[in-house]
Amino acid sequence: MENPTVRVSARTRELIEQREALQAIPEVPLTGHASKALVSLPSHPLGSRCEVSPGSRRGVVRFVGIVGGLAQSLVAVELDMSQGDDVHLGARWLDGVEYFTPSREDAPVVWKLPKEVVCGDFPEWDPFADLSDE
Repeated sequence: MENPTVRVSARTRELIEQREALQAIPEVPLTGHASKALVSLPSHPLGSRCEVSPGSRRGVVRFVGIVGGLAQSLVAVELDMSQGDDVHLGARWLDGVEYFTPSREDAPVVWKLPKEVVCGDFPEWDPFADLSDE
């Protein structure tokens, strides 16, 4: 069976390359307990708009760093809409440590690996965009 050719836009190819580059980021070995270590990832600036996979959910990066005793960074994203089974309302706390301040107390938040979050020009979804004035 022949492999089909798949064509993608330049923007889609750019997003794929960003995700592949993030997968190459090595895990950070930890000694002891790191309860709140901010990590600077140029690909994930705080306050930037982003898209979270799976599901192409959009939001804002609120925290990037080591949480608890995990050996790799996590990205906290405040979502525009509460979508998905992994969403927690107002989940700025993990293991009794507050990592960031959301825009509102009940904001939908997900914690993801950097490779699952792509930052870029991702405006908020407009739920009424498809409705006409007629």
